[in-house]
Amino acid sequence: MSKDLATDDSGDIIIDPETGDLVMVEDEDQSVATNIALGTNEGELSWNPSFGLNHLHVIENLDDIPSLEAEIEDYLESQFDNFVSAEVKDIKRNGRTATVDLAVTYLDDSGEETTVTAGTEVDSIGID
Repeated sequence: MSKDLATDDSGDIIIDPETGDLVMVEDEDQSVATNIALGTNEGELSWNPSFGLNHLHVIENLDDIPSLEAEIEDYLESQFDNFVSAEVKDIKRNGRTATVDLAVTYLDDSGEETTVTAGTEVDSIGID
């Protein structure tokens, strides 16, 4: 199993109040790690500004599925050693917001491919 950041019920990263360290857990659900990675906008974390998916690039590529998949695949490949592929399954638009649903394939500890459902919500507020 790989290690991942622990999150609370609202999806916020947990920081140990005594040490100030990020809390790590064994990642038994790759979809949780994927959703955290996809849901974090590049530059959002002041202590790690290079972490995160560039949501502006996602918005720009909503009508170009091959480019959108390539953008997401490049990012996930940089974050996960066991990443194999990502496929856009659906894009739901609701005004200035879009939700991108994905099937993401990873290699598990035994070398077998496993596919998880993941996604991210992006909005164009302040970009138009």
